Amino acid sequence: MFAFIAGCARKDEDDSSSKSESSASGNYIGNVAKVSSVQKGEGTKVADFTWTDENGKKTSFADFSKDNVVLINFWATWCGPCKRELPDLVAIRNEYKDQNIKILGISVDQDGDVLNLVHNFAQQANLAYPIIIDNGELQEAFGGIRGIPTSFFVNKKGEIVRKMIGLQTKETFKAELLAAAK
Repeated sequence: MFAFIAGCARKDEDDSSSKSESSASGNYIGNVAKVSSVQKGEGTKVADFTWTDENGKKTSFADFSKDNVVLINFWATWCGPCKRELPDLVAIRNEYKDQNIKILGISVDQDGDVLNLVHNFAQQANLAYPIIIDNGELQEAFGGIRGIPTSFFVNKKGEIVRKMIGLQTKETFKAELLAAAK
């Protein structure tokens, strides 16, 4: 029996001819923001990073994840398996939004107008959870991302307890989140 992991290889294109960002600050639009700073975690501790939230306030992963289990999902707008996972992530976010379980998306898109590209995609896909746009530092801080989608499960202590590469099911996501909550 063969196991098949569906995923996308990294796409390292830079379209510098794209139009400039339309956000007033250039750092965020709604729930989509560029990463501001990254500090690599030690051992199993997750990296701490900052972004501007939808209210215009600087937020850190440490603050966002405090007393929460978090599923961090690295993805891109051009990745077919990533797009297939997103409705399940939205459903999980909606199901657990009143509990201590959170979803955080990290886009690895690199288009010249990446903020608008990801924001428009997030709106069309109804992604109501925070989306952070990586500048390459987050991927490095998480040990390098070889393919997407890649998901990390972080417990309430801020420790990465599981990493999964490739397309996952809603049931798998839920089981891993509940295991990380124990």
